[in-house]
Amino acid sequence: MHNWKFFKAGRIPQVKIECGADIENLKELDRKLWTVLSCPLKGLRFDQRTLEFLDSDHDGHVRAPEVIAAANWLKGKGVDLDSLFKKDEADIKALEDVTAQQAALDKAPPSKEDLAAMKAWEEAPSKDAAILPFGDKTAAANDALAAVEPVIDEFFAVPADMPLVTEEADKVLPLKKNLNPKWAAAVGAFAAVAVDPGTESLSRADWAAAKAKLAPYRAWLASKPVMAADAKAKLEEQEKLLRLKLNFVEFLRNFVNQGGLYDYGSLAIYQTGTLYIDAREMPLTFHVDDAGAHSALAGRSECYLLYLKLTRNGGAASRTVCAAVTTGFAGSLWPGKNGVFIDRDGLDWDATVTSVVEKQISLREAFWAPWKKIFTTVAEQAKKFLGAKQDAAVANVTAKASAAPAAAPADKGSNGAAIASSIAAIGIGVGMLGTACAALIGLVAGLPLWKVALGLLCVLLIVSLPSVILTYFKLRKRDIGAILNACGWAVNRPLYFSMKRAKLFTHEAKIPASASLARDPYADGHPVRNFLIVVLILLAIAAGALWYFCPCRRGKCKAEAAPAAETAPAAPAEAPASPADAAPKA
Repeated sequence: MHNWKFFKAGRIPQVKIECGADIENLKELDRKLWTVLSCPLKGLRFDQRTLEFLDSDHDGHVRAPEVIAAANWLKGKGVDLDSLFKKDEADIKALEDVTAQQAALDKAPPSKEDLAAMKAWEEAPSKDAAILPFGDKTAAANDALAAVEPVIDEFFAVPADMPLVTEEADKVLPLKKNLNPKWAAAVGAFAAVAVDPGTESLSRADWAAAKAKLAPYRAWLASKPVMAADAKAKLEEQEKLLRLKLNFVEFLRNFVNQGGLYDYGSLAIYQTGTLYIDAREMPLTFHVDDAGAHSALAGRSECYLLYLKLTRNGGAASRTVCAAVTTGFAGSLWPGKNGVFIDRDGLDWDATVTSVVEKQISLREAFWAPWKKIFTTVAEQAKKFLGAKQDAAVANVTAKASAAPAAAPADKGSNGAAIASSIAAIGIGVGMLGTACAALIGLVAGLPLWKVALGLLCVLLIVSLPSVILTYFKLRKRDIGAILNACGWAVNRPLYFSMKRAKLFTHEAKIPASASLARDPYADGHPVRNFLIVVLILLAIAAGALWYFCPCRRGKCKAEAAPAAETAPAAPAEAPASPADAAPKA
């Protein structure tokens, strides 16, 4: 057994890939220890030709058995696997030469043997009528069939748990009614060229017959001779060898383990670029095909996600990316906000936020979140209270004005009364605030300074600590693997990240320590005044808490005073001074 070495990242142990023996023995590594079992070819910042060589079955995904097969292929070609960990300039130069030879071979005139083979292939349809079942429309029919083949195959697929004998009728595909609008046009185009006119529906047998009818044409297309096939095959094999030597280790460090993600100073192959928005730099971005479907799955990552539409002048097609916000505050991140996206080729794109998946971002945000809710609630209640007082005062003045004689100047009087009522409502609010401040000052006037500070600290902890604790456990659950799963990856293990790593996934703007900062002469606020306002608010909350927990408020003082009143001697009743005083008064 190979002596494997592991490193811990994201709270999970991952196998190291650091020598040729590790690559050679990948077939022995327990598949449960691989971080990824399958990845798509699309949307990766990696050499596309290398991915195509790794995808030996050409299904659009690279899987673990194909990775092992590539390692064995390199070993069979006599490659020293230890040499893969250092890129050789000679290999880079050799790859350039092979690419130039391939381009020259494509432009070279074909040989006599190639011309003869091509002529025989072109004459085959004239000798076999089955190759062109629809005549000149056969190519169009084949294209229409290919456009709907995956979804119709899925429609007619037999469930794995279906019994051998069933009473249910077989499925029939309607060609005109009740079709999904997404596929209606494609199904209609297929029916127009590959199905008999007037056919309203397609049975399982009809579908099989349509594919069988075009099978000879497809086989004929696949048999098209390749010019200079032997020479091209040799060059392609050399290209595969060189590209795997140059890129295979990097791929393993993004597939078998996640060294590309967790190593400082490196980028994973699925990180498509860097987003600059809201004074933040976000390198943790992913290619997305369907934002709606992606967000439905990626929400399980517990990450705050932005979905952005990228556009660029010059005829480049727009595309969609997903960016993870891992530190700071949500702040002004909302749909419609614009930013700039720099891809890994150095090209800049206009980025517009289209949707947001809201989650907790940081402990700082969690600390202040309850206070923001409290301030918002207080402001809303104060606004409602003052508005109700003003509306009542205005309604009262209006009612009096309507009851006054018609000759009275109601307009000016009512306007003045309305203004006066508004001022009165504001005065009521100011009076309430003054009363609260007076009560607060009276409460803390006799307390030592350390008790006041301790009270403030207790209030801060009581309000903010539960939110911080809950958020801490949520932040520990943030999993990049769920985002990759939504991108089509088969992620085998969770890809957590620490608070420290989160700061490297989202960089906030910071003024250099050596820089000087001049004060804004036009600033509306003042630090001392703002600090005093905050202190007064906290003191008010502390006073409310002390009043709430005060024993006298709950009647304990009265209960303690009652026994004392019962044991006290009763006062003697006073005798009336005279009979006249004792007589009842009329």
